[in-house]
Amino acid sequence: MKNILLFLGLVGLTFHSCDVIEEPVRIEKNPYLENTYGPAPSFNVPTEATKNVLVEEYTGHLCGFCPEATALVLALDETLGNRMVTVSIHAGTLAEPSPGLFSSDYRTEAGDLYWTQLGGGLNPSARIDRVGGLTNFYYLDPGNPDSWQSIINSQLNVSTPVALQGIADYIPNDNKINIHINSHFVESYSGSLNLVVLLVENHIISPQEDYTATPSEVEDYEHEHVLRTAVTEPMGNALITSPNGGTSITKSFTVPVSSTWNGQNLVVVAYLLDPVTNEIINALEVYAQ
Repeated sequence: MKNILLFLGLVGLTFHSCDVIEEPVRIEKNPYLENTYGPAPSFNVPTEATKNVLVEEYTGHLCGFCPEATALVLALDETLGNRMVTVSIHAGTLAEPSPGLFSSDYRTEAGDLYWTQLGGGLNPSARIDRVGGLTNFYYLDPGNPDSWQSIINSQLNVSTPVALQGIADYIPNDNKINIHINSHFVESYSGSLNLVVLLVENHIISPQEDYTATPSEVEDYEHEHVLRTAVTEPMGNALITSPNGGTSITKSFTVPVSSTWNGQNLVVVAYLLDPVTNEIINALEVYAQ
């Protein structure tokens, strides 16, 4: 009788154990290949943090009004240098490829998601540091640039608790790019933060509709800051919750470079966002070396 009870007890324990479901292990995209490329580099410890502003420009090669607005974005980007982090997102119906001259497709999965967040986007337009939330965007009116330049200037004066540093190494022989992003908190932060890492490409020569040109179909138009892919999840990978001042975190990635990209022209865009408020805490751009 005791043996029977013991057997039933073991069976019950076995079935009870089967009810325990462990959380699935989430594998992050593009893990760094440390065994191939060695340990991640170390970074200097900054004593202060400078706030850079993220500008997400929405455009399309069939948008004839976009080149004039883009020229304003590029002019301000040139003036502000690394303080302005620019991503040109080709999305919406005016970014769709068509047979003939405009057959190129610069849309991306991440860009399509960002466009959907606008809830009815408009080209040319921009989100600036996600001010006003994910759905808020500003029409890039060449006749009234102060409407968005003032927002950019205002965001440059916002304080930030975290300094961002980065290294991007392009490995031509392997056709890969290694990315290292360091977040150093000079002050504590109350809340969670996600790290978003994107790849953009400069100097892409491809046709663009331009209503200020004659003819309006410009075949050798130079596209800049074109979003190519999201290295992390489009809305970021969880980085840290409520870090204390002095906390430093480095995240590294190895990303395959598509045969349709020029690895020498790639730029890494990284930014930290609060997943609750969607506020951009800081941003960074790093040119591939």
